Amino acid sequence: MNRPQVLLLGNGLNLSYGGVSWTQLLKSINVNDHINDKTKLKCPMPLQAVLYTNNDIKSAMEDQKKNLFGSLETEQQINALRRILSLGFDEILTTNYSYELELAAIGHNLDDDRLIKKMAEHTRKVKRVEGKYLLHSYNRVVFNGVENRVWHIHGESRKPDSMILGHYYYANLLSRMIQYVKEREDQYEYSEKNGLTVETDSWLDAFIIGDVYILGFGCDVSEFDLWWLLNRKKRERAQTGKVFFFEPRTRGFNEKIELMRLLDVRPEDCGMEKPAKNDPEKTEKYMLFYEKAINRICELMAENKGL
Repeated sequence: MNRPQVLLLGNGLNLSYGGVSWTQLLKSINVNDHINDKTKLKCPMPLQAVLYTNNDIKSAMEDQKKNLFGSLETEQQINALRRILSLGFDEILTTNYSYELELAAIGHNLDDDRLIKKMAEHTRKVKRVEGKYLLHSYNRVVFNGVENRVWHIHGESRKPDSMILGHYYYANLLSRMIQYVKEREDQYEYSEKNGLTVETDSWLDAFIIGDVYILGFGCDVSEFDLWWLLNRKKRERAQTGKVFFFEPRTRGFNEKIELMRLLDVRPEDCGMEKPAKNDPEKTEKYMLFYEKAINRICELMAENKGL
């Protein structure tokens, strides 16, 4: 079976080049008079979103729609994103609502969503591009003749209803994921036994069957939909692809890495250690890490394709 080569891209790379962090995003949608800059919230990120918006996440996302399109900050950021678009991934999954990959292909920032709307496509499983819970919808992004299918798996900014932010929406997404993968498990097993290629009708197919490279996504424990998916990938009756997680190593015991190893995820630190928060060279070190990580992904893709 030919396994899809799949990138799962988070916000880390954008953050290294001056992008907006999740903490900054949450603060930007704050309408709760009881929360200020000195307030330290301890609950998981999805529940923090509920607090910041007074449990009206939909309205907050509507108000922030244009501000969440994303932006290209430096030439280095553009080059890194364009290199990713040139690597020949079968599928690119991103947890970002913003459109940095699409912008890198276009070559400029956006004032409205018309160009992005033209990229929107869907698989045969649905009759039209979905408005929320984007299991079967993606953006067709072409750069230098290379076509990429970019899946915004937690929603995208031009569709506020699609954005997964808050436990209620995470749980609804997870219930749809569970149902879809259960329906497909016999197909996965049948295809493996008969040497057939599984049709990618959803980003879930690519994640379960493919070799997955996780880059710039911290896999926080609050991301319970993706932790469930890693667990499900390991439990499939059919043989599934490998998973590689790229992050600089931390000193001492790292419970997240230990959990990943139990789920057959292979950590890749590229020989680098996580910079301290007050390290004056923190930005440069992360930029170097992402450069090394992309090089390593190229090597692993070649190995996994048998080249």
